[in-house]
Amino acid sequence: MGKRGGRSGGRGRGGRGGNRGGDRGARPEGTDDRDASKGYASIPQENATFEAYYKAQNIMSDEEWKTNMAYLKLQLPANFRFTGSKANASKILDLMKKNYFPTLQDIVVEGEQIPPPEPLPWYPNNFGWQYKASRGVIRSHDGIKKFHEFLMAETECGNVSRQEAVSMIPPLFLEAKPGHYVLDMCAAPGSKTAQLIEAVTSNDDLIPSGLVVANDADYKRAFMLVKQSKRLQSPTLVVTNHEAQFFPYIYFHKRGGDEKDRVLQFDRILCDVPCSGDGTIRKNRAIWKNWNQTVGNTLNKVQIAILIRAIHFLKVGGRVVFSTCTFNPVENEAVVAAVLNMCGDSIKLLDVSKQLPKLKRRPGVTSWKVMDPDGTLHEKYDTIPEKYQSKKVFPDCFAPDNIESLHMERCMRIVPADQDTGAFFVAVFEKVKPYGGIDFQAAKVYTNPEGGFTEAGKRKAEDSEDAEEGDAKRVQLDASAEKPEKKAAGWDGKGEEPFYFIEDGHKDVADIVKFYGLNDKFPTDQLVVRSANPIFKTVYLVSAAVKKLLLAENSSKLKIVNTGVRIFTRTSQTGGQKNSFQYRVSSEGIATVAPFMSDKRIVVAEKHDVKVLLEKEYPVLKEMSESFQARVADFETGSFVVKYTPENDDAGSLHEELFLPTMRAAVSVSLLVPKEERKSLQSRIFGAHFAIQEGLDKDGKDKEGDDEAAAEDE
Repeated sequence: MGKRGGRSGGRGRGGRGGNRGGDRGARPEGTDDRDASKGYASIPQENATFEAYYKAQNIMSDEEWKTNMAYLKLQLPANFRFTGSKANASKILDLMKKNYFPTLQDIVVEGEQIPPPEPLPWYPNNFGWQYKASRGVIRSHDGIKKFHEFLMAETECGNVSRQEAVSMIPPLFLEAKPGHYVLDMCAAPGSKTAQLIEAVTSNDDLIPSGLVVANDADYKRAFMLVKQSKRLQSPTLVVTNHEAQFFPYIYFHKRGGDEKDRVLQFDRILCDVPCSGDGTIRKNRAIWKNWNQTVGNTLNKVQIAILIRAIHFLKVGGRVVFSTCTFNPVENEAVVAAVLNMCGDSIKLLDVSKQLPKLKRRPGVTSWKVMDPDGTLHEKYDTIPEKYQSKKVFPDCFAPDNIESLHMERCMRIVPADQDTGAFFVAVFEKVKPYGGIDFQAAKVYTNPEGGFTEAGKRKAEDSEDAEEGDAKRVQLDASAEKPEKKAAGWDGKGEEPFYFIEDGHKDVADIVKFYGLNDKFPTDQLVVRSANPIFKTVYLVSAAVKKLLLAENSSKLKIVNTGVRIFTRTSQTGGQKNSFQYRVSSEGIATVAPFMSDKRIVVAEKHDVKVLLEKEYPVLKEMSESFQARVADFETGSFVVKYTPENDDAGSLHEELFLPTMRAAVSVSLLVPKEERKSLQSRIFGAHFAIQEGLDKDGKDKEGDDEAAAEDE
């Protein structure tokens, strides 16, 4: 969603304030006020200032506004989409229809029958869905219990994203493709970032060539991004922690030589900016009580600054999508108009009316009023009381004189009454000519004492390269531990654990390659660790684009929270045997590393074997099939991979080969897969869940479970 802002100025210049960084304030995406406490239900769904303000804007006719207000007081339907590759999403969709739709035919709530989920007509390939039942009903109704368990399990393992419908729209208009460099400037909680990762990794490359940088100004919310992204396991992702309007310029090498690709720029940028968030009022009922006109007026400055920064970072020919979850033209059309005037003919507002033709949208407006803190409406900045000028209200909040020539009709307003959604605003830009310091190697500085931005001229590129992020208040990271001496190339940011690339020819890497039979295509030069300690605890894999970023000349300016896919983890002694191989395949990285493996450490399993592994924590070897026992008999204790090819009579939807990380102990084996993912696999293979039996392994010595838990805390 467009990020819901709070008090302005809470974090230094252009701060994101109280409820910063997300459309739900501190609540993660996927929750709402109906989930909190009964107190929200008692909040009166009325706000005289809200209604007076929006009636004056002429966003729609009076009759349409009445209908819209009625929708704002209704609970929002539950929405979700199927994620990952087209093939994988199709399989999960088939499973839902086959196993769960029959149980959803006769659901009655408060005397009203609720139809089964329906596809969102505008979402590609029918992968977006809407269920006209509240989250509370889905959780509590006995007839929906199995379907709810299905959604929870598939969400946990990354096959489903429980995401509001309008939140799915901006990434679709961005049109990211494999190989693109993509920046999500205000990314938390991460549902849109997930869509961008899927788009960049949608081809068949074993290691995708693209890059997705997911940034958020709130450090805790940046960690939420890490949790969300772990479900997709993409080596293309870098999570950063910066104020979006001060995202740093990154130079891959020093001056001289080839200047064309010297600076980091992006093919696609998403600006889902902080906003007042009143478009989410159907699920954030507290907005009825807390809404006021001053938030949007103040955020206008920040939104312009973020969008201008995006234009700087965009490649010529690239695309920026600007979005909010508010009705407010001060935060929507006013921002678009201001940036169009600042950038001149370097950018153009695109007509995307032919994209997503079944999405109902309304054009942007060309006139609006601004309300000062006293509640008085103004059409011109000059009539604003002097005490509020440049403090509470700014010139760029108003429509410019040339508004009619700026093609505001190309902006998109998504209205709740049109397709039973939240409210949203989207504008799509293309950069058609160079603009700013990155393109010209000279920065354009915008300084305006009245709060807007005007061109003050150019300065040399070398001045901008050394500039800090203004006086933005930096997030204080935990830097209490002594930083190890840097012994290898990589990224060494301030306060965070560094990323070091493993030196070529390192013995541990050579041993890993030999033990698992990794072929020559496995990119050993893209392996990183987060410590200079020669004994690696965890080995990560990054894409070539991420490697280039980490090795950039001034990469230390990036505040990187996380990157890479965990593929190997050091274990404790396995089964008490000193000769056991110390590195196991991580459950997170199995899909990434398996295509590079020979059959050396792969065991082909029968359906019986998979069932036993999924329902028991530590089954003894004699419980497995004879072929499984025979294959594992010669293995030393340690990690191996189970390969399962679906059978024609499988009750679930799994149709492609499955690879599962597994550990061999002295007399037992164990599947190194989290419980929620096990439940999902049970459904996909067998069409049903069954109990998972817990317990120690049979010889009482192995600690694989402890190793897995410890690894998850790394």
